[in-house]
Amino acid sequence: MPRVKQRYVRSIAEKRFEHVYRRIEGERCIYCGIANDGKLDHRPPVYVLHRFADGGLVTKRKIRQQFGECKLVPCCTICNMGLGAYHGTDDDDCRREILNWFSADERYPEDQLILEIGRGLIRRRLEGLSNHDIYEFPGVGRVIYMNALIASSASSGAEGSPSWLQQVQLELADWLRGAPQKKSAYFLAMANLESYELLPHARDDPRGQLFESEPAQQSPDPRQPALDYGC
Repeated sequence: MPRVKQRYVRSIAEKRFEHVYRRIEGERCIYCGIANDGKLDHRPPVYVLHRFADGGLVTKRKIRQQFGECKLVPCCTICNMGLGAYHGTDDDDCRREILNWFSADERYPEDQLILEIGRGLIRRRLEGLSNHDIYEFPGVGRVIYMNALIASSASSGAEGSPSWLQQVQLELADWLRGAPQKKSAYFLAMANLESYELLPHARDDPRGQLFESEPAQQSPDPRQPALDYGC
């Protein structure tokens, strides 16, 4: 009997595959080092396991043979949205994917100006010349996340981040807790997206990862900083 292609419903898929994942404890996002506030990221994404099952039964052994150990890792909302259904090969590959949303877009010369303004606002904050209102400007968040992703990649964790970055990350995390859905709205503003809806083709093959004929998009290497390290 031919298999019937199942429609992807995230809540159903998460329930189906929850026994496969091992939870990794932690209070900070493994990608950027900001407080994760209890949020987690599925590695590999649940959508990838859903596609791997292809409408049939699949054993835990087969999943582990294909993907290795499946983990639930600490991850902030913004990094989680940046990854979406992306199946990274390792932590740094995931950081590159997230970084791609916030790096300067060469198609728009004014985008570099937005980052420069963000750096300037952060400098004023560190000098005590401004308050937490600077975080309203998405360019500030982009500068923080870009530096945090690069620093985490270079040091294999947030512990090696410079003190100025740790300070503004703490303040940004507090500011983002100020209202419901504020984190997701801030990601959309930083990434210059109107919504988080996937394109129709991406529902079947997010970023072309599942078929060799459609190679995955490559993100810039965070070890090649897109901005001056340190604001």
